[in-house]
Amino acid sequence: MSEPWTVRFLRLLPAYAIALTAILITLFPIVWIFTISIKTKRDAFAIPPIWRFEPVWQNYWSLWENDTFRNAILNTATITAIGVVLSIAIAIPAAYALNRLQVRGKALIAAWLLLAYMLPEFLFIIPMYVLYQAIGLYDTQIGLALVYQVHVLPFAIWMLRSFFAEIPTELDEAARIDGCGHWRTLMVVYVPMSLPGIGATAVLSAIWIWNELAIALGLTFSNAQPLTLAVASFRGYASIDWGPMSAASIVAIIPMLLFALIAQKWIVKGLTLGAVKG
Repeated sequence: MSEPWTVRFLRLLPAYAIALTAILITLFPIVWIFTISIKTKRDAFAIPPIWRFEPVWQNYWSLWENDTFRNAILNTATITAIGVVLSIAIAIPAAYALNRLQVRGKALIAAWLLLAYMLPEFLFIIPMYVLYQAIGLYDTQIGLALVYQVHVLPFAIWMLRSFFAEIPTELDEAARIDGCGHWRTLMVVYVPMSLPGIGATAVLSAIWIWNELAIALGLTFSNAQPLTLAVASFRGYASIDWGPMSAASIVAIIPMLLFALIAQKWIVKGLTLGAVKG
């Protein structure tokens, strides 16, 4: 006999309350920024806050008339695409080698990758600034995409290692019996079976690159300026243009938000795949 719906509701009420609280805490800053973006300067910081007002969309129209902001969107999309392709292309064979091959010192390599991922971003800016100035990669899209690998690549390798570890070693043996070498085994066995994990890794890497600010602040000026710097540029020496900055922030949030919503099945399935090893 199934329990009454009232009992089931009361049993699940704490879980729903916690989930609702988390949603409200997450959405509140976004809603607040959005309301500022469609208010006049007078209404934006009125005390007490004004909740009934006539929306003003001028801040959004002005963004599309801003060539610098439009170029920043294109720069960010290009840098993100290059960075994700590079990280996934390198991380797949690297994760396979660290998992399945007899690599001398692979435990030390894995530990170094984790350490590199944990290091502060600012540590790399000064040496990379000098190097990039010397070789002509300063303020370029490919230059940013390459330096982002310092953080994205270790993360991708560690993620894919956990996914590849879920694949039974018996499949390796079966592939070798069929005459497959390591590369072919990787391509026909590991990659197809780990597609959800690869997709989750790509999505999370893309989100990190899209939102990165510190490295871009030190290694770009104008030609490869990403969206995060374009948003920060509305802060002047003595004042902050809150309306356009809020509108720019919402525009910067929307692509990754939509991307995450579209790819949420890949993210959930991929993270679940690598979460537990039986």
